Amino acid sequence: MEQSKKIANRNSLIFALIYGATYLPAVWLLKYRVFGQPISIIIALVPVITFSIFIFKLIKAFSVMDEVKQRAQLEAVVIGFSLTAMLVMTLFLLSLCDISNPGWFGYANLLCFCWLFYFVGWFLSKKKYGV
Repeated sequence: MEQSKKIANRNSLIFALIYGATYLPAVWLLKYRVFGQPISIIIALVPVITFSIFIFKLIKAFSVMDEVKQRAQLEAVVIGFSLTAMLVMTLFLLSLCDISNPGWFGYANLLCFCWLFYFVGWFLSKKKYGV
């Protein structure tokens, strides 16, 4: 059983790295190179596919965790989601006041904030549960 936990964790980490390795070049290519629309769509979908595989592997890794680690991960996701929702709400309200800068808070930046908020939640829950 311990071996399957290690394999599941390693697989999710590997696919997280694959996702990062496809996302960053796709962003760079779509931002700085001009392609036809069909090629651009394919480039844009590659990170989506690798992210969906990563999520699938991550869910499998959660299923072999013990209850305390699952609780810590759930709390990290809840904290990350709540902070993301609060950020989106704040940005929306500021945009209604004509106080917004898409250069600071574009879609790519929101994605970075989502990951940052998850890791903040993970750090807090890890500290709380001692995992």
